[in-house]
Amino acid sequence: MNTLSTLRQAALRSALATGLFLFGGLLLGFLVGFGLSGLPMHLPESTQTLLSAAVVLSIVMVTGAGWGRAMARLAGLGEERRMAWAGALSFGPALVLAGFALVSLEVAIVERGAGPSLPVHRIFTLLFVPAVFLVSGVGGLALGLAQGNWRLAWRCALGSGLAGSIAFLIINLVMDQLGWRVGAPGAAQRMTMLTVMMTGNLGAALAGGATLGVLLGGYDQRNKLEEVRSEDQAR
Repeated sequence: MNTLSTLRQAALRSALATGLFLFGGLLLGFLVGFGLSGLPMHLPESTQTLLSAAVVLSIVMVTGAGWGRAMARLAGLGEERRMAWAGALSFGPALVLAGFALVSLEVAIVERGAGPSLPVHRIFTLLFVPAVFLVSGVGGLALGLAQGNWRLAWRCALGSGLAGSIAFLIINLVMDQLGWRVGAPGAAQRMTMLTVMMTGNLGAALAGGATLGVLLGGYDQRNKLEEVRSEDQAR
């Protein structure tokens, strides 16, 4: 019961830490990037896009480092410095790469008609759910590798990836039923896509973070049990 209570606390605290650092960093980066895009810098659009992406990447790498260190402390693990580097070098780059991939696919499928003939809200779901799985999974994989354990790394990758993408999918479907449908008439004026995307990302951060808290916390508990058994055998 004590172990179960400990894991529950780890899940809750890890969810809050992930929401604060990763979603908070994403939100801050988006606001700063959006502000830069509106400045009269008289630069080519491609250069301005790259500049905004670089600023967003810098912000989320810093908050990713804070996330990695916080996850190490909350789970009672060592290697805080390695966990910080893992958080910095995983979430930010994965997020930016996923963003560029989503933009390219959206242009190809929606604007050029190169993909399947589906409603916009279906295409949104088909593109964003795997993207969330990828970004969430990369973060979990990096934290597991920072502990030097490949089995833990793959468990964290699959666990956080599935939890994050499922949470995003559920929020997307619920908001669609509540009238927040991407691509519907008037959706642009309501900023529907942005609202659904950010709400879904928050849910993904909380769900993925909670899952990582359980997996990393359980790993710490097993390590402690093994240490106790080793001490008992030595006696």
